[in-house]
Amino acid sequence: MRPFLRLCAHISRCRIVVAALLCGLLIGGCVESNPEAEQAALAASEPWLALLDAGDYPAAWRSAAPLFREREEEAGWLEKAERYRQPLGAFESRQLQSTKFLSAPWNAPAGAYAVVVFDSRWERGAIQEIVYMQQQEDGRWLAAGYDVAE
Repeated sequence: MRPFLRLCAHISRCRIVVAALLCGLLIGGCVESNPEAEQAALAASEPWLALLDAGDYPAAWRSAAPLFREREEEAGWLEKAERYRQPLGAFESRQLQSTKFLSAPWNAPAGAYAVVVFDSRWERGAIQEIVYMQQQEDGRWLAAGYDVAE
């Protein structure tokens, strides 16, 4: 139970960071209505999250956008993913909360992005998962970032 309490404390701190990041993305980027892009980003986020749910963190890292892999070394990603997801127990359900399309977000390379937010239930509690998706030159949407909040 102690690791779970540490996770909860970390998630509370992360919540502030995530809120600031989302505000930075939304303020610094141009939020536009683009339902097709949002739907494509959502569809691409689900199999990526399934890799995380299965505990296949190496495959999730390998299949992420180059931007993700440039900013997050594989060893660090594996350690963080394991440390933060293990205490939650078994995955139960995930409900889409929102999607937001962005162009030219602050502190990111030019391009098309989407922020996909899920309310997720786990054996030992609920979290909010935020997946930052980036459209690649070939049109595919890949995970460019991942955060959790309480």
